Amino acid sequence: MLASFLKTLFRITALLPLPVVHFLGGLAGKFIFYIPNRIRHVAQKNIELCLPELNKDAQKKLLKNSLIESGKTLSEMGVMWLSNSKYTLSLITSVEGEEHLKTALNKQKGVLLAMPHIGSWELVNLYVARHYPVTSLYKPPHQKGLDNLIRESRQRTGAKLVPTNTKGVRAVSKALKNGEVIVILPDQQPYLHLKNGIFANFFHSPAYSMTLMPKLAEKSGSEIVYAYTKRHPNGKGFTLVFMPASANDNKHDLQHSVELMNLDIEKVVRDCPEQYQWTYKRFKNRPEGFPELY
Repeated sequence: MLASFLKTLFRITALLPLPVVHFLGGLAGKFIFYIPNRIRHVAQKNIELCLPELNKDAQKKLLKNSLIESGKTLSEMGVMWLSNSKYTLSLITSVEGEEHLKTALNKQKGVLLAMPHIGSWELVNLYVARHYPVTSLYKPPHQKGLDNLIRESRQRTGAKLVPTNTKGVRAVSKALKNGEVIVILPDQQPYLHLKNGIFANFFHSPAYSMTLMPKLAEKSGSEIVYAYTKRHPNGKGFTLVFMPASANDNKHDLQHSVELMNLDIEKVVRDCPEQYQWTYKRFKNRPEGFPELY
């Protein structure tokens, strides 16, 4: 039922101009801010934990703006998933730092493209897949009825999706050997019971963090490049940014490599903090002795 409703909503918003879509999403975000709810609670706890240097007024302002941007992220999904890809890609008004991706690819060892949850990560995927050979790890959504829609939309500009399991990791390793771009969401919390993560500082607090990307970088010799979009006000499009990793020598121990990864994610977040997905339970898993956050 919910999946059918969401599909209908996405189809409607895909027909609307982006300024209208963002206006509606912004209204939804304001509603979430003013009415106490679980989403607001999670975002507030994350901001308080990660940015204690901000005073209470600044934290409240960031909370409000981040919920407005989260509303825009949700409202624009129809455009990202169902609109004509030529139109969707035209929403990128400028691209910064793409030379970092091209330089890394020229080394013919593949590239690990890290896409933190900021701005429109769906748009990053569409752009990169249009211009480069891309293999992307994919975890089906909780709403199973949206699985085909998301798969088809993400693959419509050429991306190849592989599952987040052993088979998928083998496919990713093969793609790196072929010099392809591998898309990974580095701030996504891995499953604790699978033991494929470690606790590493993220904004000075321990967060259960993925080890897959640093391990792939060490094994393949591939460089890591970060990519994200910054949403412009009033529905005036996006800037796409590519940023090299702070260290690409692949010679650090795993703990240090994961710490460096989280520091790079922090750098991205600080560039546009209101557009980060603070509503995600990034600190759901806590080390022994740490109190539950949410």
